[in-house]
Amino acid sequence: MYSCVVARLSGLRLAFGAAALAIALLCAHGARAQTPPRASQSSLAAPPPPPVAPSGSALAAVTVAPAPVPAASAPGAAGAIEPPAAPEPPPVAAAATHAPVAPSADAPVTSSAPPPSALRAQIAPAPSASAGASAGPAVARLGDAAVFTVFLERGGKAPEARAGEASEALKRAFNADRTAPVTRRQEGDVIVVLAGQIPIIQLSQADATAAGETSLDVYAASISGKIHEALDAESKRAVIAKSIFSVSLVVFFGLIAFYLIGKLGQFAETAREFLDNRPDRELSIKVQKIEVVRPATLRSSAVMALSIGKWLGQAAIAYAWLVVALSLFEATRNYTQRLTGFVLGPLSQFMERLAGALPLLVVAAIAALAVFVLVRFVGLFFVSVARGETPLPWLPADLAAPTSALLRSAIVVAALVFAAPVVTGDPNGALVRAGAIILMALGLASTPLLATSLVGVTVLFGRRLRLGEFAEVNGTVARISAINLLEVRLIDAHRSELRVPHLLCLFRPFRVLGTRPRLSIDVPVSSASPQQKVREVLSEAAKKCGHDPKLDLLRFDVDCALYRLSALCDSLEGRRILSETAFEDLSAAGIALGRAPRRAVHE
Repeated sequence: MYSCVVARLSGLRLAFGAAALAIALLCAHGARAQTPPRASQSSLAAPPPPPVAPSGSALAAVTVAPAPVPAASAPGAAGAIEPPAAPEPPPVAAAATHAPVAPSADAPVTSSAPPPSALRAQIAPAPSASAGASAGPAVARLGDAAVFTVFLERGGKAPEARAGEASEALKRAFNADRTAPVTRRQEGDVIVVLAGQIPIIQLSQADATAAGETSLDVYAASISGKIHEALDAESKRAVIAKSIFSVSLVVFFGLIAFYLIGKLGQFAETAREFLDNRPDRELSIKVQKIEVVRPATLRSSAVMALSIGKWLGQAAIAYAWLVVALSLFEATRNYTQRLTGFVLGPLSQFMERLAGALPLLVVAAIAALAVFVLVRFVGLFFVSVARGETPLPWLPADLAAPTSALLRSAIVVAALVFAAPVVTGDPNGALVRAGAIILMALGLASTPLLATSLVGVTVLFGRRLRLGEFAEVNGTVARISAINLLEVRLIDAHRSELRVPHLLCLFRPFRVLGTRPRLSIDVPVSSASPQQKVREVLSEAAKKCGHDPKLDLLRFDVDCALYRLSALCDSLEGRRILSETAFEDLSAAGIALGRAPRRAVHE
């Protein structure tokens, strides 16, 4: 970018220098053209006519004897008159500053004396070199390029004046229409050369002769060709200069766009770091000590807004650069209009509709804010109920969270379906349709979830399961730790949490064991052992581990008798304790164990 700027400044400096030099040359040339030639006092008195050679008789017949007047003593004399070398005319006193000297009475005067004008014509000096230089040829230009040369004056205008007028006419023709045809028009004995409708110069036979051409038509045709070539060359030069300047602007604006995109990304990162370093107490929004917006919600919303704003800003900068780049070139200017219409057309229509619906949007925003505040208040209220800070006689603390979720969902659905027609005044408005579509989409997408929730409502509010009770699912006995709208959470003997969806209860049995689960073990003993003693030992072992012991004989054969020993235990550790106690008592009583069957028989 720095090199482009330096190159641009160098080009401007060279252009200004060339312009200043051209102006200086033109001023010097104009001053030289306007400077009159130095002449004698006789020439200042009256413009001298063309010199006429006097005849010998006239010179012989005229004898003038002026009084001798020193040239240095004349106070107003411009200088002594220098007559030509040969022939020497008689000295004549200056008539500009002194009165004419009368001849003496003794001088003979003849009647054939020429008039004073003839005498001044005879002694008029030849034209000086400066006068001939001012009437020399001049060049008509278009910009810095020479187009044609003007040799003679016409209509009282010197060649330089005619060339200047032709240059101005060429400039006007170039600015008006670069592709205008160069034509010629005959007007009497002159030919007018035109570029479009603008006359450039009038040419006569004298101009053609001075240029070395014998035919005026041929000379006018050559001038027309030069004008056409000059206009074409200047047009190409202007196109090339414009293209170079446009490419420079594209590169320059591209660097600016990259700089702005980088700065926008840095600003987004700085703002994100600022939000991350803020504590929660500074980011929360409270109304009368009620936390309306949580710090986590506000922080995540701000980060999302920053990300979206950064991408939108960078896209806008890139779009602006693309539009400017396409508009700088004639070949891609149509694409700029199409791109602008494609992007800005829908946006302008949306803004017009948004401006028309602005009052309705304000009312809808206020209603949405009211619904948000209501939902937030309900959530905070039931959180306090769940913590025990706000006791409700009709709602236990364990039911506060599901009740809050149901109530907040009902508020949102009611606002979309019922309050939206009142706010917008249209029962078939966009908000109502949006609410209906959202309900249908949620209903189709969450059919299993809704079915589970419906079963959970029945289980939860019907008090079919209670916290702290024991239940058996798929042969696993565990304690119920939590119940919500979607699932039942169980803690087994290994301290692992088992989550059972309510919908599974429709397909699998769910045994409720109460506050004391009946735990059982299968004990195989040898058939040769006294069975009465076996039953007594096992019953005493069950009494040591729990309440209400039971002993059932499941099967027997020549090798083994299989007993099932059960008792009501206070915890899930009762099965392990019951097994250890039964094994120790049987060993102490000398009762041998039998071989357990491969498949146990269950009632």
